[in-house]
Amino acid sequence: MPSSAPLVVLGEVKTCLLPSSTALARAEAGELLALMPGRDVAWRERPSSIAISPTTAVGVDCNVLMDHVAAQPDPVRVVGTVATRVVLAGGRILQSSAHTRIVRGEDHRRRPWSHYVSRKGVAEEIQLVAPDRPAVSAAMVAGYHGASARADVEDVLDLDSISRRLLGKIRSDPRLDQSPPVQGGTTRLRWTAVVGGSAGPDVQLHLDDETVRSVRVIVRKESDLDAVQRFCEDLAAHDWLLTVVGDALDQADHFGTVSADRLDILEPLVQHFSGLWMPGAHTPAALRALWRDLQADPGFTRQWTTLRDRLRDNISVATLHALRHKDVGMEW
Repeated sequence: MPSSAPLVVLGEVKTCLLPSSTALARAEAGELLALMPGRDVAWRERPSSIAISPTTAVGVDCNVLMDHVAAQPDPVRVVGTVATRVVLAGGRILQSSAHTRIVRGEDHRRRPWSHYVSRKGVAEEIQLVAPDRPAVSAAMVAGYHGASARADVEDVLDLDSISRRLLGKIRSDPRLDQSPPVQGGTTRLRWTAVVGGSAGPDVQLHLDDETVRSVRVIVRKESDLDAVQRFCEDLAAHDWLLTVVGDALDQADHFGTVSADRLDILEPLVQHFSGLWMPGAHTPAALRALWRDLQADPGFTRQWTTLRDRLRDNISVATLHALRHKDVGMEW
């Protein structure tokens, strides 16, 4: 039998605002996220609500990129499934999440599809790779995060497309009125996880561009890998909040200090987002310490506090201006 210990776990989380004018309660979230008949949507109410859909599987037969400077730079062929699910945090923040564990195949030959379908979220390599497990794992991590630089390789594992299709399916659901209170974009968080023993737990976060983030996680033992997906979803949700609020403040700065256009941008942020900031609240205990590192550097909550204070100060200035003029109907 192939070893159950993965060489690496590869994952992707896409995050956006639910296209709905109101936050969804438990019953509504359960209907929206019921991807599989007969399977309940997981729900947690405290300290903030979170709904998680049943896990579905997508079959894959493709290449996994290796670091081009590694001892074995050629892609590795894998066959198996990608596990996917949808998360709704605070009734507002919508996420599609996909991941797969890359494990060594038994004899490097293709098995019947029934074998792979029975192992949700596991993909087996079906060609011989170097026996040095740490080196292979490191090469796969580097290859995955550097995928955009390897346009020469075809048929590559594409978690981006898988998660994007799932997100599009939920966003276009006819039960949603497509009238969100805030206009915000979609962020993409790519993550990898390996078992590092005494080297873990550890997290490295890199902002690749305005919307793409790369996260590398090291855990102490294999059983901790189950918690990495939830940690990365939690991280992606809070990174999205920072991104959307920061972008909105930049947009508002194009208007006058007390203009109505400026307030139209900023007021909904305070109304709908201020209660969503709870880093680590839904991260499993095994990896909650990673939030302590992120709070120190880059300082997630310090960033949020700064943005929140800017929001409130901007609205306060506009309100004082209106009171002084005693004419709330005037054009600002």
